[in-house]
Amino acid sequence: MAKPENLSVRLRVVYDGTPPNTWDGDAKNFGVQDKANVLHPGKTERDGHVVFDISVELKPERTANPVFVGDFAHGSPKERFLYLGWRNTNGAYAQRLKLPLGGITWDHIEKAKGKPIVGEVAPSNKPRVPGGTNVGGTRAVVWNPT
Repeated sequence: MAKPENLSVRLRVVYDGTPPNTWDGDAKNFGVQDKANVLHPGKTERDGHVVFDISVELKPERTANPVFVGDFAHGSPKERFLYLGWRNTNGAYAQRLKLPLGGITWDHIEKAKGKPIVGEVAPSNKPRVPGGTNVGGTRAVVWNPT
C-alpha cells in the first residue's frame, strides 16, 4: 500500500523588521532558514515590516495537532518551529529566532482554503541597547488564517 503524500500549506510570516543589535549583513543575509542552511529572504513593506511567504509540508494523518515536515520545519515533531536568521558577511549567524508552529491548528488549515496562514511575530520584550548583545531564542507568533 502506498504511503499517503504529505499535505502542503502556505505561510506568511510578518516580522517587524528590527535587526539584531550587532549585524553587518544586508537583506540577502536575513531570512527564513531551511534545513540546507539557506536563508530565504522576505519582502520589505512600506511600513518596514518584512513579509516571508513560504510553503511547509505536513503529515496527512489527523493527529491532535498537525505535524510539520520538510525543508523549513526544525525541531522535534511535537515542537516544530521555523528559524528566522541573520548572517554576518563572514557567514556566521549574528542571531536566529525560533518561531513556533505549534499555534497552527487543523482548523487554521481548513479555514485557509489555499490562502496563506498569517503569522505575526511578537516584538521583543527586551530593551534594545546600542552595541548590546544579540538576543535569540523563541519569539511568540500569533497564527491566523486569512
